[in-house]
Amino acid sequence: MLILIYASLAPFVGWQPPRGITLFDWPRYITYFDVAINVAAYAPLGALLAAQAQHRLKPITQIDQQWWRIIGVAAAAGLTLSFVLELLQAFLPGRVSSPLDVLANTSGAAVGAVSLLAPLGRKLIQKMLTLRREHFSAAPLTDWGILLLMLWLFAQLNPAIPYFEAGMLAAQTAIGAVPMGDTAASYDPLILFPQVVGIALNVTAFAMFVSVLTHPKRASLLRVMVILAIGFIAKLTMASLLLKTPHLVSSLAPATVIGVTSGLLIHLVFTKFNYRWRAFWAAMFVFAGGVMAKLASVYAALDQALRLFSWPYGQLANFASLTRWINEAWPLAALVLLAIIFVSTHSESS
Repeated sequence: MLILIYASLAPFVGWQPPRGITLFDWPRYITYFDVAINVAAYAPLGALLAAQAQHRLKPITQIDQQWWRIIGVAAAAGLTLSFVLELLQAFLPGRVSSPLDVLANTSGAAVGAVSLLAPLGRKLIQKMLTLRREHFSAAPLTDWGILLLMLWLFAQLNPAIPYFEAGMLAAQTAIGAVPMGDTAASYDPLILFPQVVGIALNVTAFAMFVSVLTHPKRASLLRVMVILAIGFIAKLTMASLLLKTPHLVSSLAPATVIGVTSGLLIHLVFTKFNYRWRAFWAAMFVFAGGVMAKLASVYAALDQALRLFSWPYGQLANFASLTRWINEAWPLAALVLLAIIFVSTHSESS
């Protein structure tokens, strides 16, 4: 829900009394891509609401009255949230309220609920719960950690965010920290060393974070490598779809390759500790990696980063802003979670 609020009201500045409210005016032009995005954005909300009632449902294969109640609640929640956000958008000059958006969002919440309640959706949930039990720790805070992993993967969909670095790709290419296509600059020690250290610390922190969440009878290295590979492939795929061609190789820079490899090797040393002290060292690496990444990175305005994209279908500014915000806030959220795990876990039971 917080993501929906951010995407609808960002950048939260420039509020002023509306000259007119277009919420009840049907738009002259319909962009079907935007409609599809609105439906997809609210589908998880409907699915989550349906999941809350999942344990109260008996195994069924066809829609009954109980299904209709749950779908109705999900649609009503989507309608209420969307209506309020669209109404607030009237106070933001850069936003346009539309009844079509409300309709699409409401439909998305209903679609999400139906998808989860359908037999295939319920089988998928059971499969996910089985994977959760087999591969992740039964500790009470593990679910919050898995949520942070999902947010990290979502942030990797923005190809303008360097892999395990801070800032934006536009800043580095425009200001010249690592000029695109300049091999000599990529290997310059004054440029390479700080970036390698920052990436290595962040990869170590991420790997330690995953090891804290991993089932104690399972090795964490394979799971770390799988998650890193998924994030990297997602970034390269989105780069091929969204970025201009000259910037596709930015995620394969020498600093990235050396830093990721070094981070994985360093993490193996610290996985020998028990659960509580792995959380401690993970928190230390998150803090050190966050500080080093900030020192070694250069930040650009959002409009500068958007010049790297080749995407004419809209919603780009919201997507880039949201993923950048998640990427910047992720270390702080992980640090807080790890600190809570360390403090709440007694040394004798860890």
